[in-house]
Amino acid sequence: MIFTGFHPNIYKKDVKIACAYLFLPWKWFSWKEGKNISKVEEFLQDYFEIKYAITFDSGRTALQKALETLDLKHGDEVLVQSYTCMVVSNAINWAHAKPVYVDIDDDFNMSTIDLENKITPKAKVLIIQHTFGLAAQLDKLLEIAKRHNLIVIEDCAHAFGANYNDKKLGTFGDMAMFSFGSDKVLSSSRGGAVITNDDKFGEKLMDLNKKLPKTSFLKIHQNLLNFLIFFFGKKLYDLKVGKLILALAKKLNISGKIMYKSEKEGRRVPFFPSKYSNALAEILLHQLKKVEEMNTHRQEIAKIYDENLNSDKIIKPKMTNDSIFLRYTILTNKAKDLRQIAKQHKIILGNWYDTVIAPRDIDLNMSGYKQNSCPNAEKLAPKSLNLPTNKDITFKQAKMIAELINNNI
Repeated sequence: MIFTGFHPNIYKKDVKIACAYLFLPWKWFSWKEGKNISKVEEFLQDYFEIKYAITFDSGRTALQKALETLDLKHGDEVLVQSYTCMVVSNAINWAHAKPVYVDIDDDFNMSTIDLENKITPKAKVLIIQHTFGLAAQLDKLLEIAKRHNLIVIEDCAHAFGANYNDKKLGTFGDMAMFSFGSDKVLSSSRGGAVITNDDKFGEKLMDLNKKLPKTSFLKIHQNLLNFLIFFFGKKLYDLKVGKLILALAKKLNISGKIMYKSEKEGRRVPFFPSKYSNALAEILLHQLKKVEEMNTHRQEIAKIYDENLNSDKIIKPKMTNDSIFLRYTILTNKAKDLRQIAKQHKIILGNWYDTVIAPRDIDLNMSGYKQNSCPNAEKLAPKSLNLPTNKDITFKQAKMIAELINNNI
């Protein structure tokens, strides 16, 4: 079986690290605290050549805490693109601000024209999302932000290691957030960070981090188990045993969830926000050392798709050396049909984002999004189809996927 999501970054060493924390008693005392967290933060400081790197339990917590440093008041507006995730909306709402959704261009990133139309005197913050690891129009967006005195936060949840004009994404704004969730560029199952060069924001972030509780043993346990469940579940998927493992883990609430029901309804969960876990940080450290290798592979797979997809009935993303292609996303009127056809060929293609605020089963009213306010995003969402680029995808498989699409478009 070929997967687009389903924890695509798991290495055997990650499973070994997870097993050590789960089954070796002397490791149980270092689940929450230890040297790995500071090692991750030091790696981020060196990698981005930045003064401050502060880790959190997740990217959504990282974004919320970045916003909290700004002391936003009720009614203050945060400009954010549509074609995004509900956790972004929640982070803004929980920081006492109001999300104002900006339409997107055909590159899945924020429209500079619609941004100008959406700015009001209440606007305080601009969140720039680099969707699928494709850089937004930073020159224009930053110029607009400067002109309107907006604080800029880069959303690099999809873009760790991507560049813009040979400079790392995440180093252009006042702050940047990263996610280390299960389907991101790097994955410790759960985790996130904020980076900044600003002393005021950096000190505030460290203070906010100190006040957070440690992640519970239960949640760390669930996220460590994810590495075993998804590693063996995918390996045995074709034998139906793997499918059963994944289904039981979900039904019995054994594994860590990407998003909880209450979050989909715009409500907080009782066990987050929290600090990052030392156990999960050790897994992330292993993957951080492989980030260039992983991203180069993504770029090579994207190039194969670009060269082999030849139908004029699809729109392909623009190829640049700066983009990392977390998922290679095409636009087609047959996105839903192609997902079904691919599944019959043992390929699970992705659905990011098949709705203007994802996932599909959220309470859209709680996100603050108003229908028809971002018409291009609403038009592109159902046409979006993600092709896998992760480390397990071979060149041969990428060519096969491209051929399958060409033959069924």
